Amino acid sequence: MMRILVATHNYPRCAGDHAGSFVARLAQATAAAGHEVHVIAPHAPGAPRSEVVEAVRVRRFRYAPDALERVAYRGDLHRRRVFDPLALLGVPALLASFALAIRRAIREQRPDVVHAHWWFPAGTLSGLAAGWGSSVPVVITCHGSDVRLLDRGGMIGRLGARTLGKAAAVTSVSQFLMHDVERAVPSLRGRVRTVYMPLDTGAFDRVRDAPRATPPRILFVGNFVPSKGADVLVDAFARLRSRGVDCTLRMVGGGGEERALRARAAAAGVAEAVEWPGFVSHDCIGAEYASSTVLVLPSRGTGEGLGLVLAEALLCGTAVIGTPAGGIPEVVVDGQTGLLARDGDAGHLADQLARLLGDAALRRRLVDAGERHVRATFSPEASAAAFEAIYQDVAGRDP
Repeated sequence: MMRILVATHNYPRCAGDHAGSFVARLAQATAAAGHEVHVIAPHAPGAPRSEVVEAVRVRRFRYAPDALERVAYRGDLHRRRVFDPLALLGVPALLASFALAIRRAIREQRPDVVHAHWWFPAGTLSGLAAGWGSSVPVVITCHGSDVRLLDRGGMIGRLGARTLGKAAAVTSVSQFLMHDVERAVPSLRGRVRTVYMPLDTGAFDRVRDAPRATPPRILFVGNFVPSKGADVLVDAFARLRSRGVDCTLRMVGGGGEERALRARAAAAGVAEAVEWPGFVSHDCIGAEYASSTVLVLPSRGTGEGLGLVLAEALLCGTAVIGTPAGGIPEVVVDGQTGLLARDGDAGHLADQLARLLGDAALRRRLVDAGERHVRATFSPEASAAAFEAIYQDVAGRDP
């Protein structure tokens, strides 16, 4: 048995909370494997200060009165600018309280390893609290938004390079992000390991046999921002409809581009066939996947760290189409676990959609292979086993 201390600024605040849910699944799978796991995370209004969930002991530190606990769980720590004045006031207090909480936990729990999720703030603060390995080794996992911090250069880039360079081990959640980390911090080349974050595979098992919508439904799940390519999907859908393909489009999500996307659908004459349900909770998203025929993630450029919605859809028996953007090809192997459309090419996306919608046998073959790939790669047990080997390595333990 090993004692693992997990430090993270993002962890579920209550049952069903999606924030940091993959961190919780990994912690719980590690505890289920027989290890002692403690989690340090920021408090949020209404959340318990301490609790035990699935054998994982969670302690949430206070860093301000309720009105000022507005930094964690909102993405402010990794934004270029913080627009909420109250959140801005809370940042220094959160960082100081986080460092003290980690230091206290190290002193009281005497962990074999500290596992920090996101190099900032948890990785930097864990390294400082642990004396950069003088008392306990620190493993840092990069998730995406923190990797983009490295691209800024300057003081932030130097802090990231120093933090990651001093860690006992560095992991990323996709091969794509691994290469980005190594490019930003050349001293890490050949040292960053990819370990995929776990999915709640059981939750999707419960809905996969739900009936599919008629006519066939095309699904998008995500934020309505340019990097997600939702405009390309609307254009591709309009082309499908103009060819006489009977289908509907459901756009699950929200964001600043929604009004423009609605106008785009209206201008193309397909507004009546597009649904806009807004954001859907994590507890209900499986039903969205299971009732759809195809999920599409037409992301652009390098902004997509992995595209876990594709993996979740496959677990629900839903065919998937992505683009070569970011880490998407690690889930969607073209012609094997799904189809890829060219980045920004509405015509090619329409062709790929028509191909899938018109060939049930192809959909079944791709989904079967895709589900096997996802279960082998993204199960909690697989992630926990990979990290257990890393913990043993950095702590000097024999497997």
